[in-house]
Amino acid sequence: MKRHLSFVVVAGWGLFNGILLAVLAVYGENSIVYWLWGGAVVLLELAAVAVLASSRSGPDQHVRYRVPDRAAGAVVPIAFGFLLIALAFVYGWWLLALAGPLLLVAVALAVRGTTAREE
Repeated sequence: MKRHLSFVVVAGWGLFNGILLAVLAVYGENSIVYWLWGGAVVLLELAAVAVLASSRSGPDQHVRYRVPDRAAGAVVPIAFGFLLIALAFVYGWWLLALAGPLLLVAVALAVRGTTAREE
């Protein structure tokens, strides 16, 4: 099962949406809701089958990925930090309290690096 964990995640997501569709049926929603949500559930389960087929034909999942640049791990925190700064103009300056430490973490990752040091 460890090899096909991605299939379990996607299929579980589709199953959870199927349960939510059943809850909507209990409350008696409009028929268009059943068609739309049911279509989404079917698409999720088809995606799960596609993931299962691709994981069976491909190699085992990798445990560690090599990062080509030592500072590449800082890209995601920097992107979220700048996103929080942009959202601060809309939702309030309190978001800068979240962006500041996140950008400091990104700077630390950029300086220190994220790959294992060669000995």
